[in-house]
Amino acid sequence: MKKKLLSALLSVAMLCVFTGCGKTAPAAETPVSEEAPAAEEASASEETSVSEEVPASEETPASEEGSDTTGGSPWIESDIKANISADTETNPKDDFHLYANKDWILENEIPAGYSSWSHYTECGLEVKNKCMELLKDESIEGHDADLIRTYNKLVLDWDTRNEKGVSELQDNFDKLLGVQTIDDVTSIITDEDTLFTFYDFVGYGVTTGLNDPETYLAIIDTPDLLLRDSAEYSERSELGDMIYNYRKDLFTFIAGKFGMSEADAGDCFDAAIGLETKLSEKIYTTADQYNEDFYDKINNEMSFTEAMALSEVFPLEKLFTVTGYKYNGIYLVTTPDYLKLLDKIYIEENVEGLKSLMLVRYVLDHAGYLDRETYDKSNELYNSYFGTSGTVSDEEMAYNKVVGAFPAAMQKVYIARYGSEEDKKRMESLCQEVIDTYRELLSENTWASDEVKNYAIEKLDKITIHAAYPDKFRDTSKIDITDCSLVEAAKKIGIYEIEYNKSLLGKKLDKEMWAEGFNILECNAFYSPSENTINMIIGMMGEPFYSSDMSIEELYASIGAFWVGHEVSHAFDSNGAQFDAEGVYRDWWTEKDKEEFDKRVQKMDDYLDTIVAFGDYHFIGSNIDTEMVADMTGLQCALRMASKIDNFDYDKFFTKYAQMNASLEVYSNELSVLTQDAHPLNYSRTNVPVQQFEEFYDTYDIKEGDGMYLAPEDRLVIW
Repeated sequence: MKKKLLSALLSVAMLCVFTGCGKTAPAAETPVSEEAPAAEEASASEETSVSEEVPASEETPASEEGSDTTGGSPWIESDIKANISADTETNPKDDFHLYANKDWILENEIPAGYSSWSHYTECGLEVKNKCMELLKDESIEGHDADLIRTYNKLVLDWDTRNEKGVSELQDNFDKLLGVQTIDDVTSIITDEDTLFTFYDFVGYGVTTGLNDPETYLAIIDTPDLLLRDSAEYSERSELGDMIYNYRKDLFTFIAGKFGMSEADAGDCFDAAIGLETKLSEKIYTTADQYNEDFYDKINNEMSFTEAMALSEVFPLEKLFTVTGYKYNGIYLVTTPDYLKLLDKIYIEENVEGLKSLMLVRYVLDHAGYLDRETYDKSNELYNSYFGTSGTVSDEEMAYNKVVGAFPAAMQKVYIARYGSEEDKKRMESLCQEVIDTYRELLSENTWASDEVKNYAIEKLDKITIHAAYPDKFRDTSKIDITDCSLVEAAKKIGIYEIEYNKSLLGKKLDKEMWAEGFNILECNAFYSPSENTINMIIGMMGEPFYSSDMSIEELYASIGAFWVGHEVSHAFDSNGAQFDAEGVYRDWWTEKDKEEFDKRVQKMDDYLDTIVAFGDYHFIGSNIDTEMVADMTGLQCALRMASKIDNFDYDKFFTKYAQMNASLEVYSNELSVLTQDAHPLNYSRTNVPVQQFEEFYDTYDIKEGDGMYLAPEDRLVIW
């Protein structure tokens, strides 16, 4: 998982720091539980808005109804349980993932309120359950404990939430309804009394740059979209229809509470989509964001004067002045052409569309903080459109909101109770063992020049290992939500986030706070290209991935291959390889070496493109090659470690490796990952990597004609 960014663009660009392994599937909607986390790069216009109500706990929405759940080619799409039965035959020669995981698939179900279930969600839930107990523990002292308990109680206080309904939001809703002219729009988004309250058509905030990853600068970005991917506005996809229908129906329902008729609400939503259709012409698509030249396109550094000059009609300078984002430093403008297009759209004839988009965003952004009826309706609609069932407990829903609102506070309380310096040191040692082995792979590389190999090794040696949790977190002592309603608390939190972010402008990154903006209680890990660090967080340090009594085969399959080996490999995938040893976006390749590297990645893309994922959908190699490179090279590294162990049990090793990826998904969860995410579908994360290595063929006697066979000349070893 990447560090959670509110800008969809940044979440792919990794401007601020992270390339994560994404063990849990990314969400197609903002989960009900996830408020904007404390993050230095958070968009100012988004950070204060409360999140849209989406009931899945932390998973991707999905739908099986009316979908084709048949398997792909050459392997069964075994992430979808409907494709597997007790009679389904398994053979390691034909479909290794299914062979290793059939029993688990048949024995497990996706829990209520989830759209995915895996060892990663299971491990994460163990941590989550401990946190929910901590939220009940009144004996824990300190401001952080008071904060999270207070917020937890606000979320769970349905009586007060039901009593207030939309009353706290009605005045601003009516203010938006009263917009008649373009001057009214300008006034409402630049009014000091309602700053950061309304959607304002640009994304902006604070981040570290590509050219200087150690200094915070201001960023001007494109806004996120109701349908997520700008490609949806030119040709609506199956997933896009699900998102459109869910959000339209949810908006219509809530708008009725404000007094808007169903017909008017439907028209308002479609007018908002119409306005976004115009804006989307200059917003990068998901596919664009995965292109190798994407960093070059968005790396546009300017002065304040230069950046503001891009908007002659839209009040960008006034907006940045009143919000406090005007400073004497660098502005990273990711998409100058978007600001020029916004000027053409920000005119009188589009006022109804502009107003409608602001209304829709205001309502949906606050949906997660309203009454029980809204929450239940959101669940009902979500389940209907995305194929999930039920909902998580209120306690889990509330915890998800707490950790979204106060990640640092929740993490500090958890670590005080469950942190282990011994486990931390052991993880550091395991990380170093993998790095030392990776050095051998780079040294023995046969296609790269000595110049590139030597620099790659220098970069490897400069990787900083972060294990479990940092020793320093953000100070939360200035936040006080005493005597607040839930909506008031959310607004206070948002304002605090913005003020904190603005305070960073022009300052140096505090590297001791390496988990800033990332929930280390999740079962995940990440590599930071801009800091050149691997970060093995406490949320993944549990069964079945890590324990003190694991066999060497299990340890190498899990930590060696799929965790640490995977994350180290991100330093040398097609994204990470664009950053140098200091985290600067810089080309350190010779032209010949880069051509050879690109040729190998393209070979991988071409192979992945041939695989039918499910139904009529093929894998999109260019979307997932960075993660697949990390998967394969992590496995390559672990196999090198295994080669040094006498009587190593390769069957046990490969079986454990496959079990890392065991998962159950509902249909559109798979559809979302396949079309929108950098991570391959889980069953392919087993089968594609293992079929690249001779040890696998020897262990299971794989021959030509077997489903797992790949001819030697077609195998895909990148490094």
